[in-house]
Amino acid sequence: MNNTLKKFTKIPRHLKYRFSLAKNHCAEDIFLVSFAKSGNTWLRFMLANTLKIHYKIQRNVNFFTLHDFIPDIYQAGGFTNLHDGDIFGNPEIPKIIKSHSPYNRFYQRVILIVRDPRDVMISYFYHLKRIKRIPESYTLSQLIHNKEYGIKVWNKHTESWINVTQDGQIINLFRFEDILNNTHKELHRLMDLLGIEVDKSTIAEAIKLSSKENMKNSESNHASTFMLQNQKTSFIRQGKATGGKELSDADKQYIEDVTRDIAQSLGYDY
Repeated sequence: MNNTLKKFTKIPRHLKYRFSLAKNHCAEDIFLVSFAKSGNTWLRFMLANTLKIHYKIQRNVNFFTLHDFIPDIYQAGGFTNLHDGDIFGNPEIPKIIKSHSPYNRFYQRVILIVRDPRDVMISYFYHLKRIKRIPESYTLSQLIHNKEYGIKVWNKHTESWINVTQDGQIINLFRFEDILNNTHKELHRLMDLLGIEVDKSTIAEAIKLSSKENMKNSESNHASTFMLQNQKTSFIRQGKATGGKELSDADKQYIEDVTRDIAQSLGYDY
């Protein structure tokens, strides 16, 4: 554990929550929460494109502008203001914020995205290599058992959200697999939760604009110089539901043993 992390663990719990909050947060904020590599970015693209079309926003959604539609708390959180004023000058547009935070009692309204933990570990493995958080020589099995990034971290993060709530807190669950298999239905359900009435053509167009191909093109065209220099592979990978197809039998069994209670409560049957 590095010195920064050691210091963080000594911070009182109520202050830890503040690291995943904007300075100007309010109860009306909506948080799009997930463990990493669970479909948050894809849903964020679809949601941003839906808002763009519905509110006739004259700006395209891409990796460079996405933060203007749905900011990432880690790009502007930690006692920093987010969207000081109406989004694109329109008070009707809800303030939606992306976060990978574990349970946070200050998040009053939450869209919780979950994904089959077996697939999460595979995707997370490639992501961590891409951003050089783990060595090139690191194996998938090593990651799964890693105390900082492995499957027990997923289990703790997910359990914190589904088992701990407080009065007045609203948490709505979305599964990546449901979004993948019933994209129109799930995106429409999300817009309904936000209180925004949109027609089928808007949903269809938003999904088309947020296709894997378009997202990959956006990443290629709008990646920062830092990203281009330091990341060898694409952020956008396959985005499939495989039930952990790439895993060895031993690693798959280990993940299932660790996560079974939590995963089954989310509808993953193993």
